[in-house]
Amino acid sequence: MITIDSADLRALARSEARACRIQCGGAMNAIFDLVDDLALDGQFVAFNVPFPYKSDIVMLKPGCFGNVAKLRVGFWVDHEGSTEVGSTEDSLELMIDDDGAQFRLDLARCKNGHVLARMCEVDNRSAMSHGSDILAEHRETIAGQSVRVITRARLREITLCKEGAAGENAFAMVVDKTVTPKPVAGSRSLFFNTSRTLSKVSRTVRKLKASVAATYGDREQRRPVRWPTVEESNQAQTAEVERLQQQARASL
Repeated sequence: MITIDSADLRALARSEARACRIQCGGAMNAIFDLVDDLALDGQFVAFNVPFPYKSDIVMLKPGCFGNVAKLRVGFWVDHEGSTEVGSTEDSLELMIDDDGAQFRLDLARCKNGHVLARMCEVDNRSAMSHGSDILAEHRETIAGQSVRVITRARLREITLCKEGAAGENAFAMVVDKTVTPKPVAGSRSLFFNTSRTLSKVSRTVRKLKASVAATYGDREQRRPVRWPTVEESNQAQTAEVERLQQQARASL
């Protein structure tokens, strides 16, 4: 008797549903995958970690957001209010401790969950950021740098974006809610730490690609390479042989 793990069964069921949609409605239906059991988990800021922001260096202190339980915090894309897909009133949950601020967005309960899942999975949008109203701050010198330290702020939104200022400490990942426990304040799972590492690698690769494109140009902009014809190659080879023969005779 063959025993199949429950998680594998669910994955198989989703694959069968996707295949059915492709067969019935075309390949584009594969994009609109089922998100009933999926969520976005991640972190949108790490406290006590300075990061560059515009022309300054910023650091958020633990407790700066205060009690967010009674606040309405939206989940946006690219800091655009018109893109809001959910909030803490319906599909978004926040878990904030002294290390950072984690979240879970239920993709089945928010708007356009399938689009968010796709963007995150293909690394089109997998970084996180946030928007807040600064209420109290001061300057500190840390490692010889003047740092803007935020001690009080009113959190308005967290956002899914392409590149967040907080780097590897602000990321999102698609998870299966049936097998992935909800993020918990005061704890970071092995899956969380692995995802943060993958986010760092992905961010480094994107920067490297951008640097290469800036130096050498995009593939579409580069002049195509023209390879020599067989005749041209034979002519070049003949000329080289003759040159070597003349060099050899001259040395006798």
